[in-house]
Amino acid sequence: MKIQFKKLMVSIFLISMLFTGGVGNVFAQETSTTVQQAQQHKQDTKYSKKVMEAVRVGLGEDAKSTQLDSVINKMPKVKVMDHYVASFGKKLKGNEVRRAVDEVFSVDLNLVSKKDYGSKLSIYSDEIMKSLRVSLKESAESTAKDAKIMKMKKNEVMDRYIKEHDYALTGAANRTLINEIYGVNLEGISGLEYLQIAIYSKGQWIIKSDKDLFMLTSSLDDVDVSISTTPYFKKMTGSDQLPPSLKSQFLEMGFTYVEETNLLYYKDPAGHSVPDQFKGQVIGLLAKTVVTQYQK
Repeated sequence: MKIQFKKLMVSIFLISMLFTGGVGNVFAQETSTTVQQAQQHKQDTKYSKKVMEAVRVGLGEDAKSTQLDSVINKMPKVKVMDHYVASFGKKLKGNEVRRAVDEVFSVDLNLVSKKDYGSKLSIYSDEIMKSLRVSLKESAESTAKDAKIMKMKKNEVMDRYIKEHDYALTGAANRTLINEIYGVNLEGISGLEYLQIAIYSKGQWIIKSDKDLFMLTSSLDDVDVSISTTPYFKKMTGSDQLPPSLKSQFLEMGFTYVEETNLLYYKDPAGHSVPDQFKGQVIGLLAKTVVTQYQK
């Protein structure tokens, strides 16, 4: 029992690190088998036919073989994405990456770009800015067209960056790019799949299942964050109230408790998008509460 508990605590640490940039693909182990997978297809597969066929081939099986489907269903989503995009060929365009994200993670990056949801930034990372400047026929160090770059739709920024890198980005590099442009941390999402925490962000469900215990909701620009319990939490515990110990920890982080709606609320005092480090702390506390108090 002590060994199992230590493993759970290590998993929580890794999840928190995913959102602070400390860990990349290392989070490949599932943290729990107590939560059922998302609704599966009639063939008892987790993903669409074309995704399953691509992953089967990537694992050395025939596209129609179902022998490894149970393995695929349990694979971290980042690994599924990597196998899927590999089926597109060596040159991977932005629209293909976005399609893969939609089909594997059910996250619509096109919607985020169209509606201008996600992180509000004054400027992208230095690496992105240099690539975009070059794509606009400027020198990498010139700031003459930075204002134009920051007014571009997120999809265009992504497409230009990928083109400048000859459509040769790895899966991990594409996921890093997506996080920096759209504010969608696919590595972190992949690691949260079995932790009974629902996330609603960028105007869409990022993670959701019928057995989620807590719900983390952020505004379209990630400036506001709220935490609440779910109907399943009430079904399991007989109460819809947030655990007192969890509530007190979030209050110490700057959240306020809204009694009328029974939720914890936080708004960045400077009006900026909540940084990944803060998200990591929030999700780490929720994950710790789930695995230590509710996953028996």
